[in-house]
Amino acid sequence: MQRKTVAAALLVVVGAGLVVSGLLGGTVQQPGAGEVPEASLIEVEGDYELWPYTSRSRSVYGQTLAINVAFQNDAETVERALTADPEADWQETDETEATDEDGRTSLVEDENETERTEPIESENASAPVRDIVEGNWENASGSNRYSYFRGPDGGVWKAVTFEVHDGTYLGTRDHIRAYESPDGEYTAVQVHEEYYDWFRLRHTVPAIDEPATRLEDEFIDNPTVAEVSREYRGIEGGRSDGWLSVIELALLLPAVGALLRRRTREAAWETASRLRREGRRHGDAMVLGVAVAGVFVSIRHLGVAIETAYPELAPKAIAAPLYLVIAVGLPALVVRGSRRSDPTAAFLAVVLGLGTGFVLDFAALGVAVPPGLIVHRVAVLAGIGLIAVGRAEGDRSILVAGALAWIVGLALPLADVI
Repeated sequence: MQRKTVAAALLVVVGAGLVVSGLLGGTVQQPGAGEVPEASLIEVEGDYELWPYTSRSRSVYGQTLAINVAFQNDAETVERALTADPEADWQETDETEATDEDGRTSLVEDENETERTEPIESENASAPVRDIVEGNWENASGSNRYSYFRGPDGGVWKAVTFEVHDGTYLGTRDHIRAYESPDGEYTAVQVHEEYYDWFRLRHTVPAIDEPATRLEDEFIDNPTVAEVSREYRGIEGGRSDGWLSVIELALLLPAVGALLRRRTREAAWETASRLRREGRRHGDAMVLGVAVAGVFVSIRHLGVAIETAYPELAPKAIAAPLYLVIAVGLPALVVRGSRRSDPTAAFLAVVLGLGTGFVLDFAALGVAVPPGLIVHRVAVLAGIGLIAVGRAEGDRSILVAGALAWIVGLALPLADVI
């Protein structure tokens, strides 16, 4: 009876956690409102002022993330500077990889969005600025986003000029959307960090400030090739800290050669830490906890490894079977492994094991975790803990309650409630 009371209390924790995580959200930026106000425009270079945000539509109602970098060069020069490293294995990302910063997929282009342009080809690989950056930037394709410019003849909404990313789809990457001003005097850039969340089955954006700093760092060590400054522009909303990184490439100077250091975010799992088995009374539960952690942690690294080895495969085709391992395989492993365990030991082992897997996964990605997702993961841990207790105790009602909590925990992020 006491265990059922505890199980009921844990169910309340699961339900409350899922509700709170949905309320906290934290991953979706609410759109702005109103016409493009004069006060929100900023000056960069040339005759056109910039509305320093991106938008899902040609309206401020679709406002998403803030512009955080501006190059005082045309888009062709900027893209060539980012992507023309001859030592890199550049591959064009196809439409199946398209996601937006809110995590919603966009596999089909709107037939009315004719304003969008194709990525600029780097036909002149010997340009002076070809090898000045450290990142492994690749052509990318994402959901339609627009930015607004206002000049002497009025305002114009422009689709993205080019997109590139540094990193892997199923791991973590920095994603750039670039918009060239109508007079070609500067290129506004929105760069954000994104990682693939295995419960949401789409990208989550934890930050935009750190990616802007990383982009700065690729040029700041080369004062003969680029001049870098940071200017406070009072940009509000869109996750901006108010600052704009301004970079000017020195086109007339000779190339300084490729830099030796290269920022790579490909999965390189160096530490497969093994917990020592104590072989005592709770040895089976300890092994189960280690197994649960190992399975979860290996999912992302396996996905990134397959994505890297077989770039022609659509990322979602890789993610689908791996998600089944999480959704079905983990509770099945818990049911099998906790059969002969002490209920308390099974609960602690499974919760600590999967919780450690969550921490290691986020640590390997190197991203900040939104509060809503932290609460959601705690609720998911309580659900799978109930499955372990129900199986170890041989109590079908607790087992069913845990399974229902697990299913709800999976369904809510898929439905974009969390």
